[in-house]
Amino acid sequence: MTTRVQQLRGVPDAPPPAPVPLRPPRRRRSKLLVLLGVVLSAVSAAGIVWIFRATDDAVAAVGVARPVRYGETITAEALREVQVRPDPGVRPLPWERRFDVVGRTSSTDFQPGEIVTPDAVSDSATVPSAGQQLIGVPVKPGQLPAAPLQPRQPILLVPAGSEAWPPVRGAVISVSERDATSTQVVDVVVPEANGVQLASRASAGGVAIVVLPKGR
Repeated sequence: MTTRVQQLRGVPDAPPPAPVPLRPPRRRRSKLLVLLGVVLSAVSAAGIVWIFRATDDAVAAVGVARPVRYGETITAEALREVQVRPDPGVRPLPWERRFDVVGRTSSTDFQPGEIVTPDAVSDSATVPSAGQQLIGVPVKPGQLPAAPLQPRQPILLVPAGSEAWPPVRGAVISVSERDATSTQVVDVVVPEANGVQLASRASAGGVAIVVLPKGR
């Protein structure tokens, strides 16, 4: 037996429902997370500024106001306050400790504008050191250059008269003012083996001074 299903009259065929498009879920930022990010950024920026300022702050240190030669006594008038920024390679002496160096002996030459470090001074100049002798060489114009001699300047002591002897290396320690006869005494350190003989020759005016470049 055949069964026929008849459509109801007046009822049109209904089309299938259209598919509903699926939208991806929206990611909503949490206001709390945004606020936290802003706070962390502000704190980081403030920290960077603080570190920069902390490392950029200058400190009061002991500076040089007037020239001080090697072996001279440091006076309060030769010092002044300077502002320096921290540097791993420099150890400036704090200004409040300036009296630690007043009255002590300079271990180097100081020029205005430089800073004083703790190892640049000593209780006394170690002159002469082991293996050296300190002698005074009286000289007149013509027995040394006209240019002023500097402390620690390397020199050669050579014959100034008819006697011939090998030149001797030495170094200047200090130079006196000229006296009424235009003579000045140059204190020099020389090897211990040459000290006695050179002092004898110098006392007779038989020693002249030749200046050598520093570092030689």
